[in-house]
Amino acid sequence: MGATREQIARVQTIGYSAWLDEQFALPREQSRWDYLMAAGYNADTLKNGTAGFDPAMWKKLIASSDTLRQRVTLALSEILVTGIDGLVGASWRQFSAAAFADMLEKNAFGNYRSLLLEVSRFPAMGQYLTFRGNAKANATTGSQPDENYARELMQLFTVGIPALNQNGTPILSGGNQIPVYTEQDVKELARILTGWTFGGELGKENYTVPMQAIAAYHDSGAKRFLGQNFPAGQ
Repeated sequence: MGATREQIARVQTIGYSAWLDEQFALPREQSRWDYLMAAGYNADTLKNGTAGFDPAMWKKLIASSDTLRQRVTLALSEILVTGIDGLVGASWRQFSAAAFADMLEKNAFGNYRSLLLEVSRFPAMGQYLTFRGNAKANATTGSQPDENYARELMQLFTVGIPALNQNGTPILSGGNQIPVYTEQDVKELARILTGWTFGGELGKENYTVPMQAIAAYHDSGAKRFLGQNFPAGQ
């Protein structure tokens, strides 16, 4: 994971707390995106592949001096998961995945709410969990908003399915677990998450900026989600 004998000795000399403070203060080094650019992985012949992503990830994990930031970034990537082979309809998948990892790294020492906001608007997540281009229901065709990200956001990224006691054990009622949310909550959150597409110039695949909302595709009707009412027109 990049830890050297010198780093181990440093921890032994100054202690855990001081080492953590040093790690928090270290600047971020070259991004994965910039590595791909510098190494020539932006050649047109590589547009439809994933070449370069593996070395971009390993270089940071092995060679970066900010060992703690890289460990946290890796941990976040295993919780807030995107998979490079699952970036639906994407060209330059190595760049989209690298941009997502760089975003996790930027937020490694921040708070979880701010991180979730960025994750929820990030192009790679929109591609992977298929809510980029998610449109409101269409009465003519019968189409409904994509529920993929709405479900995973609650089930895997935040509250989970069973309501929990403070010690982490499930709350029971008559011997049965109590779900935190219902299928209707999933449907309502999917409606909330309609209208998002690539940020920047419309029609261009921009992997580095947050997605933007397109009003014509957003469901602006009233919603009720996890017991909270959201008035129409938002």
